[in-house]
Amino acid sequence: MVTTISGTLPDTERDAFVEGVNQLEAALSSIDMVTLSLSEVRRLSKAGPASASFVAEGLELASRNPALLTADINPDEVKEKLQLVRNLDVVNSALSSLGEKLAHTAILAKSEAYEIARTAYLLSKRKKKSGIIESHNKLALRFRGQGKRKDAEGSVKPQAE
Repeated sequence: MVTTISGTLPDTERDAFVEGVNQLEAALSSIDMVTLSLSEVRRLSKAGPASASFVAEGLELASRNPALLTADINPDEVKEKLQLVRNLDVVNSALSSLGEKLAHTAILAKSEAYEIARTAYLLSKRKKKSGIIESHNKLALRFRGQGKRKDAEGSVKPQAE
């Protein structure tokens, strides 16, 4: 089997990364960060990528022309909101890109690890040595209850144990 993910992530580096993420979150403490439920997200006005320029231009217009605003909207808050939206977009873009790369790398690494574990499991069926049998039986739990599988022609193939 050819592996495409190489490298290591020692516990100390993992811990340093997690601490770095905690520091990033602390650096954003001036913002009241929120966690929204799916129903809350659905109720909000959407200002996604398609309407980003509308939001930016509308806030620019409002900040340059405070007379357009209703009495309950503070012009200084409009300027702050514009800056917040722009800066959050930059930070979110950077973190999203890193998160996506990390997620894809983890998926590929797990897939490769699964293939190695599956190979070890299949080969352990052939060797009935003491010590291997116990490990094989633990691995066999992964496939318990799956029954027999059918191939493309509809013939039953034996269960992978």
